[in-house]
Amino acid sequence: MDQLLLLREYEMQKLRVIERALAELSATEAAVMLGLSPRQVFRLKAAVRAHGPQGIVHGNAGRQPAIAKPKDLHSRVIAMYRKEFFDYNAIHFTQALNEEYAIPISYDTVRRWLLAADIKLRKHQANVCHRRRRERKARFGEMLFLDGSPHHWLGTTRPKVTLVLATDDATGNPLYGLFAPQETLNACLEVLYHVFQRHGLPGTLYLDRAGQFTTTRHGGSVCFQRDDKPTHFELAMRTLAIQLIFANSPQARGRGERINGTFQGRLVAELRRKGITESEPATAYLNDTFIPGIVRRFGVKPRDARPAFRKLPSGVDLRKVLCASTTREVNNDNTISYEARRYQLLPTHRSVCVAGSQVKVQAWFDGSLHVFHEKTGEIDIQQAARPTQTTRRTA
Repeated sequence: MDQLLLLREYEMQKLRVIERALAELSATEAAVMLGLSPRQVFRLKAAVRAHGPQGIVHGNAGRQPAIAKPKDLHSRVIAMYRKEFFDYNAIHFTQALNEEYAIPISYDTVRRWLLAADIKLRKHQANVCHRRRRERKARFGEMLFLDGSPHHWLGTTRPKVTLVLATDDATGNPLYGLFAPQETLNACLEVLYHVFQRHGLPGTLYLDRAGQFTTTRHGGSVCFQRDDKPTHFELAMRTLAIQLIFANSPQARGRGERINGTFQGRLVAELRRKGITESEPATAYLNDTFIPGIVRRFGVKPRDARPAFRKLPSGVDLRKVLCASTTREVNNDNTISYEARRYQLLPTHRSVCVAGSQVKVQAWFDGSLHVFHEKTGEIDIQQAARPTQTTRRTA
């Protein structure tokens, strides 16, 4: 009787049919009732004759499955998540276990273990607004997103910084990113410099209507790209023959926004684990380690395998194009004024007088200032000392 209590409900039903097969039913009739073959019924009858009711139980019942994970591994995984990976989601945690610790475990197993340990997992927020999906561009480099995302990337106790990121539309691959205090013109130009150097020139850039990209009016209303007074960014892209598309809302740049969301969910946790709290090492980790991993996991193949990136024209120095460029008139003392500062032009090796002539002043994205003259080329400069104020003597 005690043995019968150990049987499950479906095993009890099977036992009743086999007992009837031993007494009155044929093997064919019992097989139809159990959904088994007559040969299996013969085996069950022989097992019940030899072992009684327990013969109905499968021989592997109560044994450790061959594919079961060891109990110490279960405890180790739970402890690792609570101590080191507490801000990872289940998918991210599973990938880290496989790649960093060589623990071959599936996402379903990890998720089941975490939920059984009363660990609450972050849920993805559903998009309640119905929007029509835009088809990706066909070729790699046909269109890039360039966007800045302010966030506590370096930890909640650190000030917010902005991740400026360039992403390809056709593949979804991030190409280069940079952590900067804000989404400035120089930060955007530096990101594009690395992308253009590595891949070439894209066909189109998809942007928001930030002030460093296009001209805006006061009062909050924006206008379309103005030909009479383009920004430094527009002039640089016009020189490189790159088309600009300006989005009217963040939703219009959905793929770029989703990339930022993925980065916020994964990159912050990885930077915290690595102990990275400064922008420069975070930028190095982002481009050397994190982005290649994102490309391997989430990148898609373009419909057209031919890249759309154009080669850089020979002899083009991108630093001289991706910059804020303006002109200044040289004073008689060979000085110029730029952004409320005075700079002294140093003598050149060519005997050309530049006083009274026009020079081109370029502010490069690395913060350096460069002056060019059409006859002498680049002219070395140094910041001039401010004149000391003298007090007028009174009688």
